[in-house]
Amino acid sequence: MREAAGRVSHGAKVKRGQLTAVQQGRYGTGPAPYGYRRGGPGEKPLVVDDREAEVVRIIFREYLSTRSTGKVVDYLHAKRIFTRKGNKWSRQAIAIILSNRTYRGRVSYGDVETEGLHEPIIEPALFYKANALKERKRRKRRPR
Repeated sequence: MREAAGRVSHGAKVKRGQLTAVQQGRYGTGPAPYGYRRGGPGEKPLVVDDREAEVVRIIFREYLSTRSTGKVVDYLHAKRIFTRKGNKWSRQAIAIILSNRTYRGRVSYGDVETEGLHEPIIEPALFYKANALKERKRRKRRPR
């Protein structure tokens, strides 16, 4: 159904709001990534959850030392470390954490990425190292 002339659709308003939030360094909508919680009034948009943040650091360190998301999953389960909801970790969940730029202090929406107002959990160098390894492994798997 078409919008009346001059009216902006709800979806367009939502997108504009998301884009504005990111341009201001605020994390967009949805739940806070593992390692953070949503900030309340007077706080930053994302606040580090110390217990979960330590797990995020473990995930990056273990991935760089074992070079395997499966081995990271095994390590976390051996240490009885579970997700926020108390579930077992999956290789996909680990891969999502490893590639999430929020952990190095960035926020993004579509093609736009800016410095976030939140505190990073992972040093940029560690983030880049892990993602370079992931990319090298991905390229090796792909048949030529």
